[in-house]
Amino acid sequence: MENLMLIVNRTAGRGKCGQLWPLAKDLLHSLGVNYEVSFTEGKGDATKLAAEALNSGITRIVSMGGDGTLHEVVNGIGIRPEVTLGVIPAGSGNDFVRSLGMAPGDWKVACELIARGNTMPVDIGQVSERLYANVSGVGFDAAVANCANEWGKIHFRGSAAYMAALLRTLKEFSPTEVTIELDDRTIQGSSWLVAVANAQFFGGGMWVAPEASMQDGLFDICILGELSKAGFLKAFPSVFSGKHLKHPAIHLFRSRKVRITTKSDYLVQADGEIVGSTPIEYQLHPSALQVYCKPHNKPPQSKQ
Repeated sequence: MENLMLIVNRTAGRGKCGQLWPLAKDLLHSLGVNYEVSFTEGKGDATKLAAEALNSGITRIVSMGGDGTLHEVVNGIGIRPEVTLGVIPAGSGNDFVRSLGMAPGDWKVACELIARGNTMPVDIGQVSERLYANVSGVGFDAAVANCANEWGKIHFRGSAAYMAALLRTLKEFSPTEVTIELDDRTIQGSSWLVAVANAQFFGGGMWVAPEASMQDGLFDICILGELSKAGFLKAFPSVFSGKHLKHPAIHLFRSRKVRITTKSDYLVQADGEIVGSTPIEYQLHPSALQVYCKPHNKPPQSKQ
């Protein structure tokens, strides 16, 4: 097996990745995986390291950290169907691996999948100039992600950071008028958020797009429309089970391209990282990368 580049963010998950790294290193060696390793030292390093690996001829690149580290690695790789991406979950949310049928703490399973070498092609989303593997959101969820990154993750671990940020953001957030242009229709109305999903989960386990596939060439667009704050709080817990799609204020569409404009500026997040504000445009790149996965990988089943 040819060498691969392992990009490790030891600060991910408030240092959890640094604690797991020696264990993962030993496991990979025991599984016979040959690799080079580079450690990130700051924001943007994972993007640079991934690009440098490609330039040196390495086409198997593994991200060890959280979804933010993965986001940087994907942007360092670009749209490269011949490149194989691996993900060892060691961050706060670890949402991307959930769509691969893994639990967020399955770092051992992730190492074993790399050793086995089974892969599948996956789509990659693009919002403005940024690529993303998982879910991008416009509005409330981006405001929550911003709060979680700047405040929540300093005080809480895992999903608790997002929950605390959500409650804090809810006090100040107000929905605005939104226009969403899809391939075959235009939607207008007041909206709390618009999730443009390539994969299924975001926000530390929220199953926002339970029917999304990373192999169908389409985004799943989940729109949360007119709802009071009290109604939002009542409906919110259902997002963890995927039952929120039954709510009359929530609508799901599919499209390859999306353009979103808003009356008041909304922040935009991708893979939990703030990437800009409205107006914003999306496009999907089918089969843009290979990803290590379980044999005959199937999407997550209902948690009921």
